[in-house]
Order: sequence, then structure tokens, then C-alpha cells
Amino acid sequence: MVGKDKIFVFDLDGTLADTAPALLNAGNQVLRSIGRNPIELEQYKGFIGGGTKKQVEKLLNYTGGIPDRGLDFYFKFFQDRYYEDPVKECYLYEGVIELIDVLKSYGVKLTVCTQKFENSAKKVLSQLNVYKFFDGFAFGDSTGVLKPDPKVFYHSVKGLGDGTYFYVGDTEVDLLLAKAVGANFFFHKKGYSPETAERDGIEFCFDSYIELIDYYEKNLV
Repeated sequence: MVGKDKIFVFDLDGTLADTAPALLNAGNQVLRSIGRNPIELEQYKGFIGGGTKKQVEKLLNYTGGIPDRGLDFYFKFFQDRYYEDPVKECYLYEGVIELIDVLKSYGVKLTVCTQKFENSAKKVLSQLNVYKFFDGFAFGDSTGVLKPDPKVFYHSVKGLGDGTYFYVGDTEVDLLLAKAVGANFFFHKKGYSPETAERDGIEFCFDSYIELIDYYEKNLV
């Protein structure tokens, strides 16, 4: 398989970067505003994957229900607090830069397909110094729908031509999307939904991107 015919599509939260600390920070500000106790990081990670509004809904229901002002009010409150510092304590996972370098050296095209809204996602990717490496993007507000709707995936690869799709993600939503578009799915076990590793349809599971580099060079070059 020729390198230029490959297109790698990456989820962001829990896949390229651990962004949960910044999301937790905004979520706990929501809780403090309604007199509730903050929650811990590991609890919050279980809310990630279905889009930001769904995160806020899960957070409120987990801690006592949605207050009278309604979900939309607290979703906006969350978004405002989150955008103030969406990179707080966040970091790229081990081996991400090395994998990008390897894929680029083989002429592979790279895109990002995330539930995160464009303004926050671009801020995270830019401040983590990886935005420049990607050839296409699909954000949570790009298409009017969210993953696992295939429209989101195809938006991220628009204009890149035909090729073999490889999708890297960390949740069941990502797995469902990969199946919907016929992409080979690589699963990041250190993300936010490690139990997904037990599901069918995963080509390769990995803890570190160094493992994925090794798999790629042994099986796909």
C-alpha cells in the first residue's frame, strides 16, 4: 500500500491529548456555582465522548440533577469557563509527536475529528503545537451533527482525495464511527473509555503511540 493513499484521522480528547483536567476545571466551576461539591478527575473522564453538552448533562445528573435554569444555561456557563483556559494541565500523550513525524515521512495525510467545538479545539491544538501538522478538521460545530454520524468524519477528510482510512480514537463512539465509514480502527487504551478495548472491530489496541509506530512500520509500510 502506497503511503500517499493513506489518511489517518484522529480524535482529540483522550486520543491525541489528555484534555480532561481543563474540562474538569470548568465542570467544577459549574458545580460550585450551584453549591455542589467538586468531583474528581477519574469520575469526570467517564462523561467525555458524546460531545460537550452531553458532558454537562451527565455532570449535573451525576451530582443531583439539572437545576431549574436548565441544561442550556449551564452548558453556556461551562463553555465560557472552559474557553478561558482549555489547555489547563493538558498534555499530548507519549509518542504522539513521534507518530506524526513518522506518518508525515511516509506522506500520510492527517486530520482531526473531534466533538470539541472549533474555538476550543483550535486553541488546544495550537497551544500543544500540533495544529500545523493536520490537513483537515471536523469539530463539534462543523456539521450540525456529532460522532458517530459519518458526516463528521467525511467533513474532516474533505478535499483530501480517495484513500484508505485509519481512525484513531479512545471511545465506543469512535469505534462506531470507524465501523460506519469502513475505517481501520486503532484504539488508545490510555484514553477515557478503556473498557471499549473488549469490543469487536478494533484492528490494534495500544497504550503508547510508540507501539502504534511499531505496528505501522511492520504492517502498513
